[in-house]
Parts: sequence; structure tokens; C-alpha cells
Amino acid sequence: MNCQNKKIGIMGGTFNPIHIGHLVMAQEALEFKNLDEIIFIPAGFPPHKNKDITSGLKRLEMVKLATEGNEKFTVLDYEVKKESKSYSMETIEYIKEIYQDCSIYFIMGEDSFMYIEKWYKYEEFLSEVTVLVARRSFDKQKVLREKINKINLDGYYVEEIPTAFLDISSTEIRKKFSLKKNPRYYLPDKVYNYIIKEGLYV
Repeated sequence: MNCQNKKIGIMGGTFNPIHIGHLVMAQEALEFKNLDEIIFIPAGFPPHKNKDITSGLKRLEMVKLATEGNEKFTVLDYEVKKESKSYSMETIEYIKEIYQDCSIYFIMGEDSFMYIEKWYKYEEFLSEVTVLVARRSFDKQKVLREKINKINLDGYYVEEIPTAFLDISSTEIRKKFSLKKNPRYYLPDKVYNYIIKEGLYV
């Protein structure tokens, strides 16, 4: 696919489950850089996560439910279908084969970005994309900006999305479900209903 100067955002993650914080971050990134499309890519076997995660197909379905109705949000099952671990560098290579000559923006939260050097082939990864980072709080803003400056001085392209994203975590949502508490307002209605129907996180 020839992009004709299109700008594509990539939103990767375990999405276990996807919640409104993820969606807010995606929308803020889309408006910040005037992106043409954001592709949500649920991880199959993420190398940095515990293997005891909800099945890829169920996480994929939750992402599809969460993004329904937004014509600029699409979902790709590339990593879920892979039988090997999911590395962002390999995913970007795959995306660039499909979206030729597009500008690729990789959207991530502050927590992931602070440990970017631990990523597989992180230098190659950074050379292929512009990274858009969403801060989770104001108290670590100085540290985050110092990190962004350091990476940019190394010749890469990182920008801070100029809005704090909601400090909601999938871990806390799963914990609430397991403790018989109700995190429904952290989740899109369709995702919450799916979790209840499938009996997830209990």
C-alpha cells in the first residue's frame, strides 16, 4: 500500500484488558500529530510480560470491541497470530512492508519508554519510527523530559504527547475483578460486558 504521505500511528500492548486510558492516549496522539490512522496491535507472546495472560484471541476481541465506531482506529492481528514472541522491531518491519512510504509513529506510555534500552534491537527500532510518549503523571515529568532529550541527542525522534494520560492500569483492573470489586467505569461498556460474559479475571 502506497501511503501518499499518510501518517500512521501504532499502538501496541498486551491490552489485558484494553481500557479507557489506552483509548484516551490513542486519541490524544492522533490529534497531536494529525494522524490519518491508528493501528492497535495486541501482543501475542510479549517478551516482557508474565506468560500467564489472557488468550490472544480474547484480548484481540476486546480491542476490536473497544475501537468499534472510530473510523480512524483499526486493529491488526499480526502479533496474536505469531507463534513466536512479539518484538516491536519485527512488527514495525511488517508494517513498513504494508504501508510503504508512510510516516510511522509508535505510541507508548511513560513506563515503557523509560526502559526502551531493554527492548529487542531498540536502536534499530528507534531509527524506524517517531516515538510519541504519553506521561502518566506530573511528578515524573522532569525525568521523562530528560530521557526524551537524551534519546533525541542520540539522533532519534521522540516527542511527548502534550497531555497527561489517565493513570489507569490493566493490572489494577484485573485485581479489582479478582477481589469482586467493580472496575466497569475504567472500561468501554462492550469490553466490560465481554469480560463478564467470558468470566475473565476472576
